[in-house]
Amino acid sequence: MKGTTASGSGPATEGFRTAPAEIGPGSELGSWRLVSLLGEGAMGRVWRGEHVRLGRAAAIKVLNPEYVARPDVVQRFFREARVVNDVDHEHIVEVTDFVEAPGLAYLVMELLEGESLRAIMKKRGRRWPPVRRIATLMAQVCDALEAAHAKGVVHRDLKPDNVFVVSRRGEDFAKVLDFGVAKLRDAVDGTATATGMILGTPLYMAPEQATGREVDSRADVWAAGVVLYELLSGSVPFRADGFVELVTKLREEPPPPLPPRTPRRERIPPDLAAATMRCLEKRPSDRFRSMAALGEALRVVGKAKAAGRSRRIVGAVAVAAVLALAAAALAAGAPRRVAAAAEAAWRSVQALVRRTPAPAVPPGAPATPARIPPPLSAPLPAPAAPARLPEPAHLARPAAPAAPAVATVELNLRSTPPGAVIERLDTGQRLGRTPSRVKVARKAAVVWIRLSLDGYDPVKFAVSLKKDGGANVALHRVARKAVKR
Repeated sequence: MKGTTASGSGPATEGFRTAPAEIGPGSELGSWRLVSLLGEGAMGRVWRGEHVRLGRAAAIKVLNPEYVARPDVVQRFFREARVVNDVDHEHIVEVTDFVEAPGLAYLVMELLEGESLRAIMKKRGRRWPPVRRIATLMAQVCDALEAAHAKGVVHRDLKPDNVFVVSRRGEDFAKVLDFGVAKLRDAVDGTATATGMILGTPLYMAPEQATGREVDSRADVWAAGVVLYELLSGSVPFRADGFVELVTKLREEPPPPLPPRTPRRERIPPDLAAATMRCLEKRPSDRFRSMAALGEALRVVGKAKAAGRSRRIVGAVAVAAVLALAAAALAAGAPRRVAAAAEAAWRSVQALVRRTPAPAVPPGAPATPARIPPPLSAPLPAPAAPARLPEPAHLARPAAPAAPAVATVELNLRSTPPGAVIERLDTGQRLGRTPSRVKVARKAAVVWIRLSLDGYDPVKFAVSLKKDGGANVALHRVARKAVKR
């Protein structure tokens, strides 16, 4: 049974007339017996439950007693079950039943054996998740939320606590939880959250959500960016002592740049860092247009990491094989055949590396030619004096000519407040955000620069590219139009 009720039209009440005096281990809720507490949040607790007749295990999410008497909260609680069943995606936790009785309301969900992203991020050193795992898990989260968005549902509370990682066929499998504050974009039953009502976790809120404005799927893109930022750096991009100060930072301050390495000391790929920072653009229109687009960018990173690892393994094994072959030939007393055997083996190494899949290249990035091992020229061990193998003439490569140096000038561009997008109008190129020192090609020309920041009037000004220069521009808030009465 999935998403059904006792009556077929509302929360199930069969078998319950009064709520138990105290809920705890051993309490029976309808056909379920509570076994142990799995976790608790602001609205309720999640228990491990066991069906009293079938012995089947499930997770039982029980609404806190102080909220049961509030119809609006109960309706929002049960809307989670309706939303989840309507989306019906493998990366979203399954809700099989929801029950309301006097003084009691609970959901029956699939029991997940694993750990949350929050628990994973409490590990340190080499136990911190590698980049490839981060990209793979978050791509699965993107799949789940893209399916929700296609049904008109915005999660609005994506955070590490609401992503659970289980194992399926020996691989990581993400499950998105807690659609309790989700918003139905086209609700017709009057239960959608009112505009201006702030729900969710402030550290992961998009600027428009934190200020109570209307949100859409791009608020979830922002939250995914915050989770990615935290997985890559170990900390969220914005922190403050109070909510008002946090909202100010969300609206006006650019996120700090990501560090070069993760807490695992693994290098953060530039394309992954760029994807993360794009999610954190202040204006929704500057972020990824959809969770599907973000998911595709993350899969490119995951494939590149996997392909790079395969190529390193192939190269190491092949080098060991060539050296072993050459050493065996020398030990057998056949020095005349050493060069020919080693050269033939090295050709096999080159062919093997050529057949190994190259790392995927992100859309728009320049393609990097595969690195083929150079011809063998290192000395090989010999019973007597060491011998150096001659480099085959037909495998030698001419040295590439050095690229001519390009003269540049540095533009020191600042604004008050900071965080404005810098755009070069003659080329349409985005040069970053203020404050920034930008290097561009030197030439005898004057070009126009535009600074734009959400909530402020854009400013255009000219700069010369003949020599180093800069500008410090004061931005002015957009004037509010008077409302006619």
